[in-house]
Amino acid sequence: MQNHDLEGKFRELARELERELNNRLPRRVGVYAKNHFTDNFRKSGFVDGGLHPWQQAKRQLGSGTSARYPTLTSSRNHLMRSIQSTPGRGYVLITNPVPYAAIHNEGGELRVQPTISQQMRKWAWRRYYEEGGKESKDAEKWKGLALTRKKTLTIDIKMPQRQFIGESKELREKIDAAIADVVHRINDKIFT
Repeated sequence: MQNHDLEGKFRELARELERELNNRLPRRVGVYAKNHFTDNFRKSGFVDGGLHPWQQAKRQLGSGTSARYPTLTSSRNHLMRSIQSTPGRGYVLITNPVPYAAIHNEGGELRVQPTISQQMRKWAWRRYYEEGGKESKDAEKWKGLALTRKKTLTIDIKMPQRQFIGESKELREKIDAAIADVVHRINDKIFT
């Protein structure tokens, strides 16, 4: 093999390695990560060294139409479908821009202060009569909301952690296999 042929082969291999590390591999890893994190919603838990199931949502205990959907899912699956993969030169960034994604993923406490409107008062009266009036303890709660003189309510919510994005052993293994595949392909090109 001539000296200039050897230099050309090394330049070609360097370009191939550059393409793999800065373009193809980040895109592939992004697809693996997005699929892995989306699958967490289907399994209703976070997969990291096995499945860590999420705490069941209170709405699932009811009998309404929303009770049939697993935790963190709905008919639209907005939170799940909002996971984004942004590949860069030698890295990939996985994000979820939905405003409530962080509180679900990390858990924590939240304070909400809704304004009590006339419409809300009417709705509270409707719930009062649906609950059966004076005989029900829940009905008294709705009556209190309808008759309160407050303009706003202060509601403290404790959101349990339902992680769906984060470090995962299984995802790390997929990424390592993809990197090993790239190394083997380039290695085969060197010795052929």
